Amino acid sequence: MPLTVDLGPLKERYGLEYWREISGRKIFPREFWDEVSRMRLPGALIPSEHGGLGLGLAELCEIVIQLGSHGFSTGLYPLLTNAMSSLVILEWGSGKQRRELLPKIATGTVLVGLSVTERESGSDALSIGTTARKENGHYVINGGKMFVNNVDRATHLLLLARTTPADRVAKKSLGLTVFLVDVGAAGLSYRILDKLGMDYVNTCEVMLKDVVVGEDDVVGAVDEGWKVLVKALNADRIVYAALAIGSAQFAIEKARRYAANRKVFGRPIGANQAIQFPLAEDYVMAEAGRLLCMDAARRFDSGERVDVLACMAKYHATIVALKALDHAMQVFGGYGYLRDWDVERIFRDMLMLKVGPITQELALAYIAEKGLGLPRSF
Repeated sequence: MPLTVDLGPLKERYGLEYWREISGRKIFPREFWDEVSRMRLPGALIPSEHGGLGLGLAELCEIVIQLGSHGFSTGLYPLLTNAMSSLVILEWGSGKQRRELLPKIATGTVLVGLSVTERESGSDALSIGTTARKENGHYVINGGKMFVNNVDRATHLLLLARTTPADRVAKKSLGLTVFLVDVGAAGLSYRILDKLGMDYVNTCEVMLKDVVVGEDDVVGAVDEGWKVLVKALNADRIVYAALAIGSAQFAIEKARRYAANRKVFGRPIGANQAIQFPLAEDYVMAEAGRLLCMDAARRFDSGERVDVLACMAKYHATIVALKALDHAMQVFGGYGYLRDWDVERIFRDMLMLKVGPITQELALAYIAEKGLGLPRSF
């Protein structure tokens, strides 16, 4: 697919040295964010009439794969979270929310974080304990959220809260509502979590004590918040599959170049089948993963149901990325363990995909039930 966005300047200006430094210092990639915001890439999926680029998910995935193959890794997270949040506002936001937020999301003025997971509920998002109580024409939110990325940089959170007790709804997916919460709201606080990788953005625990939001901050219908999120969650899984595939391509190409030139015992190490076969297998599996990811993205763009495909793409791509990065580290030997060689950085970043945006195990359970028709296991 030919891209309508010129990625050349980004590849040239934000090379491996930049991402190595940002990751090592554990700071937000401000220069990169400012540039992609000028390009309106955070609004890739927003129609032009709302100030975005009007691209489909397939083209966004192509962009992510290309940038991932140049070592950008999860430094792309702020770009992706705005793109996914824009899907929610586009489909479910009020006219006012679309008018006021979408142009600012597109230009990076508004940075949105997704706030669903909780300490106790984990992957069982429907059992969340955060509540939103309606009183005097507004809602009062109390509870806590875990693994909320970029809170210290975000302006808003798309936050899921229970508005009707679970024992008073017809099914578990009802009684939940999505709210647009200002990060600066009184009663909202957070703490930064120390983690293994993905050091370009902070991951936080968010605490909410009597946080007041207006009725006009509800996104979609009250008590139907899970329906509001589902489409964006599927797109999220597909776009992270794209990031994993791009990262796998990065590892394969870097290892290929090294293996072709590094001589040990008088011959290139790439002449040895012990080096060739793992890289060749990674190459095959990465291309299969790319095709699966792009098929899911195109079907998403055409309006087809892609929940199973999204899980398949994310599951497969995660395995491919981690295997390719592991094999690349082995090709480099001791050098692969050094930060200057970048593979260890991306390896740490990609380990995040084992547990999010859906765990590998839950992805398989969903595929088994919805794809194969087996009894529900969770």
